[in-house]
Amino acid sequence: MLENLFKVLKNKRKVLGMNERNLEYIRKYNKRKAIEIADNKILTKEVLTKAQIPTPKLINVIKSYQELEKFDFNSLPNSFVLKPVSGLEGGGIDIFYNQDKSGRWIRADKSKATVSDLKKQITDILDGKYSLNQTPDFALFEERIKTHKAFKYFTYKGTPDIRLISFNQIPVMAFLRLPTRESNGKANLALGAIATGIDIANGVTTFAIHGKAGYIEYIPGTKLEVSGLKIPYWDRMLRYAIEAQKASGLNYLAIDFLIDREQGPVIVELNARPGLSIQLANKDGLRWRLKKTQDLKVTSTEKGMKLAKYLFGGEIENEIESISGKDVIGIYENITLYNETMQEIQTKAKIDTGADSTSIDKSFGVKLGFGDIIKAFENENIPEDLNRDEGLKLMEKLRNKFLPMYPERLIDVQFVKSSHGSSLRPYVKIKVKIKDTIFETNATIFDRSKLVYPVIVGRKSLTKFLIDPSKSK
Repeated sequence: MLENLFKVLKNKRKVLGMNERNLEYIRKYNKRKAIEIADNKILTKEVLTKAQIPTPKLINVIKSYQELEKFDFNSLPNSFVLKPVSGLEGGGIDIFYNQDKSGRWIRADKSKATVSDLKKQITDILDGKYSLNQTPDFALFEERIKTHKAFKYFTYKGTPDIRLISFNQIPVMAFLRLPTRESNGKANLALGAIATGIDIANGVTTFAIHGKAGYIEYIPGTKLEVSGLKIPYWDRMLRYAIEAQKASGLNYLAIDFLIDREQGPVIVELNARPGLSIQLANKDGLRWRLKKTQDLKVTSTEKGMKLAKYLFGGEIENEIESISGKDVIGIYENITLYNETMQEIQTKAKIDTGADSTSIDKSFGVKLGFGDIIKAFENENIPEDLNRDEGLKLMEKLRNKFLPMYPERLIDVQFVKSSHGSSLRPYVKIKVKIKDTIFETNATIFDRSKLVYPVIVGRKSLTKFLIDPSKSK
């Protein structure tokens, strides 16, 4: 079911894949020392506490079998959470809500655990059963967060959690995980919890997915709509997410929150390798969101919060532009080209971040005053479909010939290999206007008469703009 849903998403907006996540974001942006903080829940608590970011209170830690044998289980409160310090994907976590008269601790599904049961669980943790690469681990006890009243009718027994993916100090996507009867009160999607997307702008739930059922509108067995639930303390959570990113040094991560009925939001975990099912709950891909934010300069927590809301929450574009200092444009735009006397040539262009450089049709090159350069290239009778070695050799020859002839107007000669074949193109400086921004950029001149758009604007010319893929016209 999940694979089929990912295929649907890919047809709309490309999702972020596992390999791309690992190579382009985790490996590239997360240093080893920062990852070590996220992988160790004790280190996470220390770092966040130092940054004055709340986490669940630590009750105790068991670091060895000797400490386990000496540990006084009567010192534990009636309710608590037991978890591995370096556990993965929720493995080894047990939540206890109360204690019966015989001293057994009670889970959400009403099952009970004795001291012997806890010792066995802790032994598995110490053995590394739930840790990365099954390396020896520590077991920790921490306070149990009491579910906020906003989720009272939406969750079964356990405490829902909220995950925020943040990149470059800008929260880019979020979802809420709701425990169900099927998941035994745990907010674990693999066990059957519900995942709901969250609108970054206002903290309101949008779409929801539930295991094999796929997308759902109501909480199973109820008439409660999953969409439209307002997450309490939303702005505070956005703030904590960015500050946690700064404190940990992780440039790409997930921040997991619980919301206590008295304390408000607390961070329970930082994840340096967040899963990708969050895209399904939001019916949107992460890739374009990450690309949109990677080059932005975030100078304060407030700016990161505002950018997150305005970029991914459907707020009006002029507010985006006022915060980022950049115009928002779509993938197709009406642009203006100028010749040396500032005469205007208007045309429709494709905004193509997949292309390195801007390219204009020969007819525009002539109108802009480069007719003599174009003619000189045509007189060379350059063969079509040159291989790389031939192309680079001829490129050097033409550079040596033409750059001295047109020193003010010809910037370079480039060998370009694309889906249209290989070619040698003159590279010139042009003046362009997109929206209200006039700027100079370099462009290749190419015969685009058989192509849909006479001009494509490549990424090197787009540093003054934010690209919104949803603006298709």
